[in-house]
Amino acid sequence: MDGVMGVLTALVMMASPAGAGASEGPRPGGNGEGRRYVGLALPLAPGGFALEGEWEWDDGLSATLGLRVGFNLGKWIRVFEDADPAYLRLGIEPGARFYLKGLVLEGLWVGPRLEVAQAWVDTGAQQRVWDVGGAVLAGYSLRLDEGFTVQAALGLGALYRPALPGSSPWTVTVAPRAQLSLGWSL
Repeated sequence: MDGVMGVLTALVMMASPAGAGASEGPRPGGNGEGRRYVGLALPLAPGGFALEGEWEWDDGLSATLGLRVGFNLGKWIRVFEDADPAYLRLGIEPGARFYLKGLVLEGLWVGPRLEVAQAWVDTGAQQRVWDVGGAVLAGYSLRLDEGFTVQAALGLGALYRPALPGSSPWTVTVAPRAQLSLGWSL
């Protein structure tokens, strides 16, 4: 848990301005000290949320980092039942975004992301497993007044899970990804 708190602290520190003029836009030379974004990303399907950070690396390129917490609502609300045996998932999602139109944090983008999560699965006995996968997303970032930013993304991802007792030797799940993120850019 200390590692998760450390990453959260680093994400918030990364997004805070370093002094006067820190939010004036990218600095020449592409040294990774441009504008930053911190927000809350909600998938457009039940199952958790993520704290996301994005920072401008160069003209048209940004790096992202998401810390995701997922849970199976089917345990408590029958409408959301699904076949996933994991009732809790904690993960990290690093990625990159290539802005095709507009500026970083203000335009159309496409980019890959890695998805790594530890899941707690109930198979009669509690078991921890690692899920590893990735996704390709396309989205749009819209920066409004006072730095309030809205980001929407759609894409496709694949997730590998090792063998669980009573199931196939391993599984790969391919599924759509969709999320809406609200936050502030500095």
